[in-house]
Amino acid sequence: MSDISTMKNVTFPIPSFMEWEQAVEKSLKGKPFEKLYSTTYENIIIKPIYTRRDIESLAHVEQYPGFPGYVRGTRPNGYIQEPWKVSQEISATSPQEWNEIVKHDLAKGQTEIHIVLDRLGFPVISLDDMEIMFSDISLDQYSLRVDAGAQSLSFFALFAAYLQKRQMPFAAVHGTIGMDPIGTLAETGHLSFSLASLYDVMADAVQWAKNNMPHVKTIIVRGEPYHNGGANAIQELAFAFSTAVEYINACLDRGLMIDDIASRIQFSFAIGSNFFMEIAKLRAARLVWSNIVQAFGGSERAQKIAMHARTSYFTKTIYDPYVNMLRATAEAFAATVGGADSLHVSPFDEAIGPADEFSRRIARNTQLILLEEAHIANVIDPAGGSYYVEMLTAKVAEESWRLFQQIEGKGGIVKALQDEVVQAEVENVAKQRRDNVKKRKEKIVGTNFYANLAETPIQKANESGEKPLSLLRIDEENVVQLQEGFREKRWIATAVFMAARRATAREIEAALKGDGTSLNVEPIPQWRLAEPFEQLRKAAEAYLEKYGYRPTVHLINIGNIPNYKARADFITGFFEAGGVAVSKSEGYHTAEEAVSGALEANGTHYIICGSDESYTDMVPAIAKALKQTNSNVKLYVAGKQAPDVEQSFAQAGVDGFLHIGSNCYETIVSFMKEMGVVLDE
Repeated sequence: MSDISTMKNVTFPIPSFMEWEQAVEKSLKGKPFEKLYSTTYENIIIKPIYTRRDIESLAHVEQYPGFPGYVRGTRPNGYIQEPWKVSQEISATSPQEWNEIVKHDLAKGQTEIHIVLDRLGFPVISLDDMEIMFSDISLDQYSLRVDAGAQSLSFFALFAAYLQKRQMPFAAVHGTIGMDPIGTLAETGHLSFSLASLYDVMADAVQWAKNNMPHVKTIIVRGEPYHNGGANAIQELAFAFSTAVEYINACLDRGLMIDDIASRIQFSFAIGSNFFMEIAKLRAARLVWSNIVQAFGGSERAQKIAMHARTSYFTKTIYDPYVNMLRATAEAFAATVGGADSLHVSPFDEAIGPADEFSRRIARNTQLILLEEAHIANVIDPAGGSYYVEMLTAKVAEESWRLFQQIEGKGGIVKALQDEVVQAEVENVAKQRRDNVKKRKEKIVGTNFYANLAETPIQKANESGEKPLSLLRIDEENVVQLQEGFREKRWIATAVFMAARRATAREIEAALKGDGTSLNVEPIPQWRLAEPFEQLRKAAEAYLEKYGYRPTVHLINIGNIPNYKARADFITGFFEAGGVAVSKSEGYHTAEEAVSGALEANGTHYIICGSDESYTDMVPAIAKALKQTNSNVKLYVAGKQAPDVEQSFAQAGVDGFLHIGSNCYETIVSFMKEMGVVLDE
């Protein structure tokens, strides 16, 4: 026997790729090797294994973090010296409640104050609101991120007036107070202001921030409107970059320099469920943005992208919502491995209603666990060097650049939205996603797979702290003074000056709105992947509430348990995904027993479950006897059969066959309509 020192020196031969391929082909037992390939929604073909040969031509693999084109990160030390910002979006019903929540969450580990004005829960109207919101909050100690939507002028003015009143230096503020009019246009289909006037404000905000708030970014480019419409990773990047280029050109036309513009832009990307694709997306974003800014003549410093990330709203569910914790954790993991600068982890009840203290805590602690216990920040670019991730990064960058160029060739993102080119691109992928979910090729645990009809739903109070806008008076004199300043192209300075003199957000917006015309396009519908089955579940629950029982299908099980269990379990999961109850039976050994048991159940829809061998004689006999007794009942067979067998069963009275290739959603819709369930399609 060898001693331990001898064993340590023993090495195993390194198998070649050809040897590995031969071993795999042997295990496939005649199936082609290509069976192991898969295709993503981005139309990228994924191989089962990657080797050094796959990345030999990629120049960025040999780059270090912190060096152009920044694939491996914009900072040489990654997160080691400065981790990503824990940037949980916070909403409330009033300024007072928001203030209390923010102070509580900052004390519990949040490191950035995050506001999305459209979802804040109350309007920020006056300087009084601002004073209440930020009371006893040290704005020089925490980064601030404000997504102001289409225009940031009114919030910017009120916030700056508040700082002046508190005698706090503008230069002490860090973070983002950004506007994204094109993102709002794509999401809602409407802008209340002309793009020209919004670009005027955008350019003025860039210049004003350079002179007064040097550490604050003023432009946000959101990829979420495309992601939440069903877009793939390549589309999200391409449309976001086309938006950014639109903003750059608008600001250049107004006399700004590329370095000043690029350094004021922050991107925001949604992080979906395809773990490695999302890592590659963020890494590719750094490379593509570096190339874009370089093409405009920007410096190496200006080529560094600033990225916020949000775990996906698109992937979250109303039913079995605690699974959302797992989804959000995997997405947050991808975001941090991909190198996001700040991160919002969606609360598990995000799709149901506003987050409460518990769901906020779980979301926040997800980030803290990744940071403090998983030690993600201790490794610089943990995905770097992975043959698969590096290849995927290069492919996503290449394809997003190609699509970006196509959009630019069509006149840019605004023209592409007006011509509905972007909407059509997104819908093509969204349709694939819907079809795969409906056929259960894409599994959503707790929704179209493993649905729990006995779960207790989470109830959310529908509260609103909004002030009735009709009671908020507009001072026409303030509007006139604002318009005079705007005509002199001093948007930020005028708005700040007037806000300090108690002009309201509505007055600032009224003065700006009079400066141009609105813009309309076809919006990109915002939806969630689980919605088709959630609609079925709600329809079934309404039926239950009305009649006292759920719409029900009845199983006719044939033979002993091992003969029918697999197919009975499949059919149970299949229908419960739509909220339909499944009434099970013991195994019948004769057609007479099966028909008698079915008639006792007094149902309208039956599914026979058993082995193919047991079907041969019993299915035709059951079908004929059952249809003779009641011609209105519907009878189906579980499992796909040979064409000639299906034909003979159909002649005996079988109405259809249910199997793994069936469209689950369409089947349940058909059953529900026949049962009299009211569907809101």
